[in-house]
Amino acid sequence: MTAIDDLDEAAGEARAVTMLPVGPVADRFRRDRTFISTIMGPYGSGKTTSCFQKIVNAAMWQNAGPDGIRRCRVCVIRATYSQLETNVMADWFAWFPKTKANYNGETKTHRLLIDIPNFGAVEIEMLFRALGDLKAEQVFKGMALTLLWLNEVDTLDMQVLKYGLPRVGRYPMAKDGGCAWSGIIADMNAPDVDNWTYDLLVEKRLDIPPEQLTLLREAYGPLFGIEFHRQPGGRTPEAENIDNLPKGYYDRMMIGMSDNEVRRFVDNEFGAVNNGQPVYPEFNDRFHVAAEALKPIPGVPISLGVDGGSTPAILFGQQADDGQVRVIGELVVFNADDSKSLAKLGPTSFGREARAFMDAQWPRARVGEVWGDPAMFYGGDEEDLSWAQAFGRAFGQRVKPSPVKGNRLTPRLEAVRGCLTRNVGSKPGLLVSPACRHFRRGFNNGYVIQRTKLSSGGGRWRDEPEKNDFSHVHDAGQYLICGFKKRGNPTLDMDARHDRRKARSKVEYGQGYFSGSVR
Repeated sequence: MTAIDDLDEAAGEARAVTMLPVGPVADRFRRDRTFISTIMGPYGSGKTTSCFQKIVNAAMWQNAGPDGIRRCRVCVIRATYSQLETNVMADWFAWFPKTKANYNGETKTHRLLIDIPNFGAVEIEMLFRALGDLKAEQVFKGMALTLLWLNEVDTLDMQVLKYGLPRVGRYPMAKDGGCAWSGIIADMNAPDVDNWTYDLLVEKRLDIPPEQLTLLREAYGPLFGIEFHRQPGGRTPEAENIDNLPKGYYDRMMIGMSDNEVRRFVDNEFGAVNNGQPVYPEFNDRFHVAAEALKPIPGVPISLGVDGGSTPAILFGQQADDGQVRVIGELVVFNADDSKSLAKLGPTSFGREARAFMDAQWPRARVGEVWGDPAMFYGGDEEDLSWAQAFGRAFGQRVKPSPVKGNRLTPRLEAVRGCLTRNVGSKPGLLVSPACRHFRRGFNNGYVIQRTKLSSGGGRWRDEPEKNDFSHVHDAGQYLICGFKKRGNPTLDMDARHDRRKARSKVEYGQGYFSGSVR
């Protein structure tokens, strides 16, 4: 029987400390009893160790059986056994040694009994499994688990979660005390924003009707849901597990890495769609996104930025007295039969959608100004009205063209950058509600520029962002912010003064994408 020496009491509940926590985020993760909980961090941040700690905690959260032992059965899964043996099993056996008596190499099952001083005994049964050539349904068939651990979850298919989820909560049996807590834990490096884990685990989108969620929480308790724990980047002062890493660990690791790899594996920032370059590297998800959904500022009108065309989008925002721009909502319509495919809507239909959205979200709010793409004001196919006129008639308010001369790209991008880089005291100049999932996801590398290959074998960055599903809502954001800037406020006026000083300096900034010269 293995003994765990350190034990402390927190809020009257015993919790195991098999190893010291590697940092505050990791500590919150291992204590978290939410049904699905994920820890995301850079290389070397102690994610695996933290999962070990949580497994011991999960055993301690069970009811004791008639023999006084609390039992827990865990399945940890990876894509291949070589990955499992290298990345998980080697570390697990370093902390919990295998013997001929407690480990079955044929089934890759490790059963150990741990004696925790001043608490009692816990039994942990670890099932090490890999998909290999099998389907997830075949791997989990017949399993009865307490806990499922999805190791490096972003490298796994979502089917693993789908077929693994029904298997938790079925062990221990009632005769051994019953299952008092069950759940799914996951660890990962920062994924690309088009990875399935971003939707489900980062944005916590269960994609089930509210009434079904209510029933599930009535059955399984208020902790039925998803929680996400994001560790600091490896180069920040708050980096976790840094004392257990060699000096210069991250600096050495970066040699030979692409910019996107550095973002993901060192800085713990989300990766780009198709490995593009983020349009706004100034964006910081931790700083520029509110902790909770933003509510409108009472008495301040809600203004709109509208991008027209066949797949339109709207951002709803307010400007506070101190100049902060607050983006409180977005309207991006997807096809009913494909949640990832933007719907094509005409201006009248979209105008009605926008009015219904506002009335449902903020029924007593006053509409401010509505700014849109100047191209929306030319031509028309609905009763000879332009797109902007048809939209405005359906929505109930006139649309103004974005106040940027010629609708040039660079001033629009610089207006957004001005908000991102110029704070209002200790607050960000641009604050985004987490309810604006598509807009946020675009900032987190969905809205990108691509690198084109040249015949010489080299390449260069394109002059304009890629037209994709994220560009529409970001165009809308540019129109909204440019409208606020034109109207004038203390924060955004600083951006204009900066531009004037730059022009007077007569410094040659080149012709590249980030030079500010692209029109």
